Amino acid sequence: MKVAVIGAGSMGGMHADLLGTMDEVDGLLVVDADPARATEVARRAGGTAATFEEAVAKAEAIIIATPPELHRMAVEAALDAGRHVLCEKPLTESLETTIALTRHVEEMGAHLELGFQRRHDAGFAAARDAATGRIHLVRLTAHDPLIGERAAPSGPPPEIAPIFRDSSIHDFDVVRWLTGQEVTEVSVEAGRRDGSRPTDPREIESAIVTMRMSGGTLAVLDASWLHPAGYDVRIELVSETTFITGGLSPRTPARHADWTDGADGWSGYLERFEPAYRAELAAFLQCCRGVRPPVSSARDGLEAMRIAVAATRSFSEGRRVSLDEIAGLTRTAVA
Repeated sequence: MKVAVIGAGSMGGMHADLLGTMDEVDGLLVVDADPARATEVARRAGGTAATFEEAVAKAEAIIIATPPELHRMAVEAALDAGRHVLCEKPLTESLETTIALTRHVEEMGAHLELGFQRRHDAGFAAARDAATGRIHLVRLTAHDPLIGERAAPSGPPPEIAPIFRDSSIHDFDVVRWLTGQEVTEVSVEAGRRDGSRPTDPREIESAIVTMRMSGGTLAVLDASWLHPAGYDVRIELVSETTFITGGLSPRTPARHADWTDGADGWSGYLERFEPAYRAELAAFLQCCRGVRPPVSSARDGLEAMRIAVAATRSFSEGRRVSLDEIAGLTRTAVA
């Protein structure tokens, strides 16, 4: 199968490297706004640099790893050409454009999957399978390595806080996938490193997000961009039959008070989830060949975006927000 990767940054480069090792891929095209970067990534992965138009014309499957504001254009061009598409999260940069693109995909009946790689993580999948019976409580931890101080934001506040659009959107997807339920209400407390409660959602650096699910399950996310030791993403589920964790390992970047510390902690998401990204690509290619159904959909991207908007509104307005307040499309489904 001929595959194209659109975008040759850290994410697209990783996809290209993995695809270059897969037997199913007999041709790899790499596209980037910087031709030199596309050439270097293609050389490293055993592929060929190409223009976007060449990639859409020649490839059977397309991986989109450009900045979010470019997703809609690339997705529509690929789908209109009859290609299979795996698009990195978020589906687009805003709720309005995500609704429009989801409607377009569903009306076409096209094959589009979202890059929600945690659905392909072995620990997360095992936890989902083990949590039989009613799920009472889900706890999600998502800590990125400490970021540097950023310049004060300018212009009007956005409808989505960066931490929710660019990071927590994974957690908003995975809580639906783990429970088989929809989020119905969201409440947020948030702050920044100096201990203040910012008024602009762009200044959020740590947040606690409480979600009530349609089946009565409660979910709590603690998200931060201030982890001093590395990258930490894991889950805990309490159900009628079990308590199970996923993602906790000797490489969890923590100082363990109860036992001797083990291996070096995870440094970032590409390292932590490399096996999941590989599994995601393999599953996508199998779906392209008709071997298995899609693992995610444009609708999943839309529902995660709606939760991100609700979380931002909860923070900005200091209240619990119902998902009924957030625009969407009428049909709902959990993959």
